[in-house]
Amino acid sequence: MKTLVLAGGSPGGLSVLVPPGKSKHSLRIVGRPLIHYSLSAIREAVGRDAILVYSNEDVYMEAVKLNGIRVIGVKQEEEGIEGAIKSAVKELSGEDYFLLIYGDLVIDSKALFRVMESFYSYEPTIAVLTTPLEESYVYTYGVASIDLDGQIRRIIEKPLGVDAVERPAYTIGGIYVLPTWIIDYFEKGVGFIDALNKVASGEKAIAVHWNGLWIDVGYPADLLEATRQVLNMLHGLHVSEGVEVERNAVIEPPAFIDEGVYIDYGAVIKGPIYIGKSCFIGAHSFIRHYTSLEGRVRVGAFSEVKNTNIQPHVVIDSFTYIGDSVIGEDTCIGSHVVTLNLLPNEETPPRLKEHLVTPQSLKKPLRKLGAIVGYGARIGASTTLYPQSVVQPMISIEPGSVYGVRSVKQ
Repeated sequence: MKTLVLAGGSPGGLSVLVPPGKSKHSLRIVGRPLIHYSLSAIREAVGRDAILVYSNEDVYMEAVKLNGIRVIGVKQEEEGIEGAIKSAVKELSGEDYFLLIYGDLVIDSKALFRVMESFYSYEPTIAVLTTPLEESYVYTYGVASIDLDGQIRRIIEKPLGVDAVERPAYTIGGIYVLPTWIIDYFEKGVGFIDALNKVASGEKAIAVHWNGLWIDVGYPADLLEATRQVLNMLHGLHVSEGVEVERNAVIEPPAFIDEGVYIDYGAVIKGPIYIGKSCFIGAHSFIRHYTSLEGRVRVGAFSEVKNTNIQPHVVIDSFTYIGDSVIGEDTCIGSHVVTLNLLPNEETPPRLKEHLVTPQSLKKPLRKLGAIVGYGARIGASTTLYPQSVVQPMISIEPGSVYGVRSVKQ
């Protein structure tokens, strides 16, 4: 059985972070491109070659850098999941079944073990990984309705709401074992979900439940959650060669400090945290928990960054606060910029895995989401960014602006 990894298509909900000609699968999480997480799971669980279907060369170039797995690249010729699978029909020839995995997953390799084990144990026509249903975001996922014996009744792609889903139901996890003859449906113009439903209506199609690490990185908030989960796996303190730490600087593990980093006088680094290659941390700055600086990031003096993913080649000037945010590559943020991050209790932002803060003085938890800053943006000094602000790519915000102001109910 061959393994097929899908890493093509448009950036979708991550488009503000992905420059033209690049793939969302090259966005970085704790020093690694997103595509490495699904390939690493394959390497650990299956231990064989992977066929990578891609639209942009950058993701293929990133994929072949991963040690321990041989990646066979195939350019996607037609749109959609069915088009991606059809693009690899030559590589899948001679196989009865194939393992399909989406390339935008951050997932434990044990999930792949479970799918393969269930397939060989129960010998279904189709095996599908499913995860617990997230009702608040059901409209952003594929959902499977399941019989009590674990067989799939019906799959709905991004239902309008929970009322459209027959229970019990689970989120589709983006990992499948499929018969190669399902490609015949695609050749006849049948879409991927419709083809799955046709097979499930007459064949044995099982759901394989998984409750462990699983993040489908489709929106900026997913990138934050993936960063958080990966950083939770850090242990101890790793300081690479060529790192320079001035006196009075404090590093509290867990932390991974990559090559060529400079940490100035009085800076405080509080983990779990990742500081990528050739980053500069200014004097008396505070870089704290669940922050990932993905390489060549400059943080000016007396600035604070927390619970944030910052893509490569970003400059953050002095006296700035960045919290609960995602910052695209090649961005410049001026001095005294503040990202506000406290959400009203009644709001549910798209695909936000809730970060809960429960001070003793509050009866209800508070949820936080700062700004999403697109690639190549320029934010002038003394700008305030409201919670959930989305700064479009390549725009310039004048100094002293208040950006993303929401209406206030009286």
